[in-house]
Amino acid sequence: MRTLSPAIVLPIMMVLAMPVSADPLSDLLAKGKGSACYERVYDKAHLAQHPMQATQAVLLSLREFSDGNGAIIRIRISSKSGTHYIVGGCDWQERANLDIQDKPLIEAFRGPSGLDCHAMTSADGSSAEEGGDFPVDLRDGKAIMLYFPDSLAGWRSYDRSQPAEFRDFSSEDRVFRLDKVKAGLCSEMDARLPGWN
Repeated sequence: MRTLSPAIVLPIMMVLAMPVSADPLSDLLAKGKGSACYERVYDKAHLAQHPMQATQAVLLSLREFSDGNGAIIRIRISSKSGTHYIVGGCDWQERANLDIQDKPLIEAFRGPSGLDCHAMTSADGSSAEEGGDFPVDLRDGKAIMLYFPDSLAGWRSYDRSQPAEFRDFSSEDRVFRLDKVKAGLCSEMDARLPGWN
């Protein structure tokens, strides 16, 4: 019977003993006990410099799905025309923001890796109607870049008893840099917009 040399066995054992590296979304959520909260409030000076921008504030929550695969995303957009809530699911992709033909969905997204997110059109996620796809660049986790297409499904209030409506986004309201904030800022939105899993 032949035995393997320690010079071969030791490196194999070291590789097997190393922890498997999780994706950046899982790492981010693990650091935040299953959640992360981001916000951007645009001041009057910024809005004066960008008169075509309707968005005044964005609040974004990522909360880990109960099975640990991906996250539910909740977004509150406050604008000149009112408030809009988007709820959906996200997962980490090495090649994010691609359509079924491997073409970019949103040209502004630099990627290539990031979150692939999908807006829902019903509160329980059972509707077959798609609410729109959009990517998120996690960067270092302290700040993220949120990219919208020209329209996404969402609700005008926390009441999601009716199907979502599609909201259009102008070219000035499609890319947002958000900074990480305390999780408590997202707690009301998380509670009022429950997930579906």
